Parts: sequence; C-alpha cells; structure tokens
Amino acid sequence: MELRPYQEAARSSIHSEWDQGRRKTLLVLPTGTGKTIVFAKIAEDVVKTGGRVLILAHRGELLEQAADKIRKTTGLICSVEKAEESCLGSFYMITVGSVQTLCREKRLHAFAPDYFHTIIIDEAHHALSETYQRILEYFSGAHVLGVTATPDRGDMKNLGEFFDSLAYEYTLPQAIRDGFLCKIKAQTIPLQLDLSGVKMSAGDYQAGDVGNALDPYLGQIAREMSHYCQGRKTVVFLPLIATSRKFCQLLIDEGFRAAEVNGESSDRAEILADFEAGKYDVLCNSMLLTEGWDCPSVDCIVVLRPTQVRSLYCQMVGRGTRLAPDKDFLLLLDFLWMTERHELCRPAALIASNQETADATDQRIGRPGGYRGS
Repeated sequence: MELRPYQEAARSSIHSEWDQGRRKTLLVLPTGTGKTIVFAKIAEDVVKTGGRVLILAHRGELLEQAADKIRKTTGLICSVEKAEESCLGSFYMITVGSVQTLCREKRLHAFAPDYFHTIIIDEAHHALSETYQRILEYFSGAHVLGVTATPDRGDMKNLGEFFDSLAYEYTLPQAIRDGFLCKIKAQTIPLQLDLSGVKMSAGDYQAGDVGNALDPYLGQIAREMSHYCQGRKTVVFLPLIATSRKFCQLLIDEGFRAAEVNGESSDRAEILADFEAGKYDVLCNSMLLTEGWDCPSVDCIVVLRPTQVRSLYCQMVGRGTRLAPDKDFLLLLDFLWMTERHELCRPAALIASNQETADATDQRIGRPGGYRGS
C-alpha cells in the first residue's frame, strides 16, 4: 500500500526519533487519517530487521482492527495475547495484546523483559494509566510509539511525563485543507441547560447528574433534530444508557428510523452493521462509540454529553469527519455550546492556504484562536 505524503513523513520521523536515541515517541493524527496504517508500516519495518512488535490496546475491538489492518496493509499475521490466547511459542513476529491481560503479574513475567523490540500503543492518551505503565516498565528496553488523535487527557496529565518526543503531528485543519477529511459545519441551537448543580468527577461532569439535567430538554431536542437531520446519517452521544434509550424512543416518535446501542447490547454488532447499511438513520449511544468504530458515511454528529474534556469532544466529532461518496460536509449540531468551549480548529484554518494566512485572518475577524462554528 502506498502511503499518503503525511503518512510517509510520519513514518520517517518516527524512525528518525528512535535513531537519535529518543526511545519513546508520539504520533498525533486526527481521526480518519489512517493512524493504524502508519503503525502497521512501522511494525512491518521492525519485523524486517528481525524485531518482535507488541501492539497494546485497552479494547478487544481495537486489537481486532489493528490485526486486520496489518494483514491487509502488509500481509503479516498477528498473534494474540488476550485471555486464554498467548503469543508465546508463535512464529508470528507481531502480537496484538490486551492491556488488561498483560498487566497481570503472572502473565507479564512469562516473558523475558527483552522479548519485544518495539511496543506500539493505540489510543496512546491512555498510556499514563497504571496498567499500561506496569507493562511498559517491564519491557523497559523496547522502543515505544504512542499513536493518538487526542494527546490531551481529561485528568490534565501531560503525555510528556512519559514520551520523550513528538515525532509528527498532522492537524485537523491540515487534513481538511488537504482533502483527506471532510469539512465541518457547526450549527448552534443553544439550550438554556443549567449545569450549576452538576458535580464534577475526574475533571469532568458526572454522567448521572448530566443525565438528570438534560432529561427535561430531550423532547425539544428531538423536535429540533427533525428540522436538521432529515436525509442525514446521524450519531448522537448521550451521558447515560437510560438517557440514550429514552431519546431513541423520542426520535422514533418524531418519525426517525432510530436505534440505540450500548455496552450491554448483545446485538451490538448487528445494530452497527444495520446502521451502516442504511436500515437506521440515527444511532444513539452512551459514550460507546468514541473510539474504535468507523462509519465513513456518518454526516451528522449531535453531542448531548456536555464535557469539559476537549479530547473527548474531539473523539465524538471525529466519528463523522471521514470522507465518503456524496458526502459534502459533516453537520455538527451544537445544542450545548460545545463549539464555544472546545477548540476543534479555527474557522480561518479551514480556509487559509497556510498557517501564516490563518493567523492573519483570525486577527482580522477578531477571533484569537477559538473555534466558533458557523
């Protein structure tokens, strides 16, 4: 597979960082720009030199996606380190490994500390957690590549505490300007939502309190969506499973073909497949689809989970930024003033040919770097 220019530049920069002794480096690519393809090629490069590669992720879907993309991109097959499956004794040089499995002391100590030459962390904004650090400290001699679309964390810890360098960053405005992601149009439909009584937990609003605050407005939101979302493939993010289910029924009452999916759904895969195939036009979820799910034809995002965490907001919006046939732009319906709070990208950056022009444009229109929607 031929890499795009920015993917090839990222690949080169990662190897350069390692060659210069910066053993733990970070790659930042926005959702939809092929971060898995880049680290698949990095893994292939390592295997060609005789090294073993471990790809770490915190969810089974991410491991399956990584293994599938590596096979399609490089032809290499991955072994699995998860639950009862082990890579020990396998002749495959790339392993996809569950953090929850590998962090267990008995499982970890079955390996020699130098067993893996390189460790790749998918969704690397999780890398500072205790479970990841336990694994990384054990394989302390390995080169490490962290890959993420959202390097900032909700708890405000800096990834620079662990990573030595940022090898390469490709921004959302660049990707839109270069034609690799679709344009975003934000439509603000403000609610007078009172969050004064909502408690905070780990740097963000408590989901239960948010659900209670949002509940009286769900009918109004469903009615407003009937004006904007007809003919669009829409994903709605909500704070609680109960809220998601209730809102799904309200949308059905408004005439939408809506479905709801959550971590407890036994038919989750079937619902997601039916949504992608067009059986449903709205998919409600309680924070399930922020990572590890791709449906390029999604062209409308509704965030009904207010958050103070910019990275979480970007993950939700990123579910709709991929290119697809007959998709002109992503409509971002903003009921909660999230585009005011979080900088996805500046309006000038979407239209300017370079950063200098974008900065000058922002100064002329009186916007010092904050995205305000349209």
